Amino acid sequence: MVKCPKCGSEVPAAVKTWNVSLRGPSEGAPKMMGLFECPTCKARFRAIVEEKVEETVSIKNMVERIKVIKGELMQTLKNLREKIKTLETERANLMLEIEKLKKAAESKVSALESEVNMLREEVKSLRELLGYTEEKEK
Repeated sequence: MVKCPKCGSEVPAAVKTWNVSLRGPSEGAPKMMGLFECPTCKARFRAIVEEKVEETVSIKNMVERIKVIKGELMQTLKNLREKIKTLETERANLMLEIEKLKKAAESKVSALESEVNMLREEVKSLRELLGYTEEKEK
């Protein structure tokens, strides 16, 4: 926060900010200037808001960051391969289970068909035994 030069009140935020390059002993270090308005006395003034800090980029730092990123990517790739292998195994197991269920369903269908055929034969023989004539199909 910046203090008002007229009344000494603290001013929380700038109305407007801009970058400046100052000459002199701090030459070359960019600064952030701001236009402030005091909430107490309504005085307007300029002040330095903060120093701009530029990150020094070195090849060594970049190489280290690249190595870290590469390691993370390799770990992700390994995890994905493991998940793919697990899912393929699960898929194969499910396909086997589906085949077993199909065979079980087919055997039940054939058992029911034979039972229905036996019941039809029994109905036919009972009708013959009792002397019923079959009704014509409509």
